[in-house]
Amino acid sequence: MSFNIRERRLQNDFRLVEQLHRNSDLIDLVRSDGNPPDSYTIRYTCKGVESVDSRNRPVFREVHEVSIYLHAEYPLKQPQIKWLTPIYHPNIHTTGAVCIGAWWPAKTLDELILTMGDMVQYKNLDPKDPMNSQAAAWARRNRHLFPVDGRELKGAQNAADQIKLGEDEDDDLLGIKLL
Repeated sequence: MSFNIRERRLQNDFRLVEQLHRNSDLIDLVRSDGNPPDSYTIRYTCKGVESVDSRNRPVFREVHEVSIYLHAEYPLKQPQIKWLTPIYHPNIHTTGAVCIGAWWPAKTLDELILTMGDMVQYKNLDPKDPMNSQAAAWARRNRHLFPVDGRELKGAQNAADQIKLGEDEDDDLLGIKLL
C-alpha cells in the first residue's frame, strides 16, 4: 500500500477547514473541488475595507471572498491565493494577489484562512512591506481605526482554549478556571 503524504495532508486540511466552518459564524466554506479538495472558495462575513473615498475615509464591505489553490508543491510552497472581491489592504495587491509573509509547511489551511480573515478585519497588516503602497500609506495614517471588526473569527472554542490561568480570586488552588 502506497502512502501519499500530500493526499493525507489535503484530507487533514479539509477536515480542519470543515471544523472551522462549523464553529465560525464569520467564515463560510463556499466551495471545495477535488477529492480530497485542493481548491477552495472561502467567504468572510465581517467588516473589511473595500476602498477609501475621495476624503480618505474607509468604504466598508461586509462580505469578502478568496480563492485558495493547493498546487502540486503544497505544503512545501505556499498556496496560490486570490481575492475575488475588492479589498483595500497594504498586503493585498489591487489584482487580488496576497502577501501572507513567511510560509512554512507545518502551517495548516485553517490557520491560513484565519490569517486571511485577520487581514480583512485589519488585525493583520504590515504597511512596511506593502503590495499596495497607497493602502499602506493610508493604514499608517489611520491605525486608530483598527481593527475595523473586532469579532473573533474562530467561533466556538474547544475546552483546552477555555482554560485560563490566574484570572480571578475564585480560581481553585492551582489557578485554573474553566469558563
